[in-house]
Amino acid sequence: MAARKKEKEEKKWGSFILQLAVIIVVVVLIRSFVIGTIYVKGSSMEPNFHHGDFLLINKLEMLISEPERGDIVICSLHENGYDENIIKRVIGEPGDVIDFRENDGYYDIYINGEKLEEDYIAEPVLSAGDWAYPMEVPEGSFFVMGDNRNASSDSRKETIGPVSKEDIMGKVVLRIYPFGSFGLIS
Repeated sequence: MAARKKEKEEKKWGSFILQLAVIIVVVVLIRSFVIGTIYVKGSSMEPNFHHGDFLLINKLEMLISEPERGDIVICSLHENGYDENIIKRVIGEPGDVIDFRENDGYYDIYINGEKLEEDYIAEPVLSAGDWAYPMEVPEGSFFVMGDNRNASSDSRKETIGPVSKEDIMGKVVLRIYPFGSFGLIS
């Protein structure tokens, strides 16, 4: 009787360990390829995202489709031997011609000859960055910028430039924290 009870107990533990292993593998796969989370660091996306915001990102969407102009994305930045994840807005898609035109000491952004209307930025753009404009966004890359244009390191810097699709980790879909700002990101 004791041997049978011990055998039952061992099967129970074996089943539990197998279930736990399957759960761990599924969670790792989901976190690696489907969803992720990130904390916003810095002020480059103000007034729309703030330091300390906790966001949910959709990684799967970037595996099966292309980012679109206006999407908020998380990019893996490799600058001067330093790797960092940054949050930016897609401004230009592959083949788009980006131009910065001075207007009374500020810059207006033009995409394919049309002025980009941006109701999501708080103040006029003071810098066009390091590039000679107009410039065409290379195939497989995206021109990204922070919403706080005057406090953002983004595609305007030659050391960053247009970001390759492989370096776009996912699209921001939900603000989790602060709870008062909880909601979907469109």
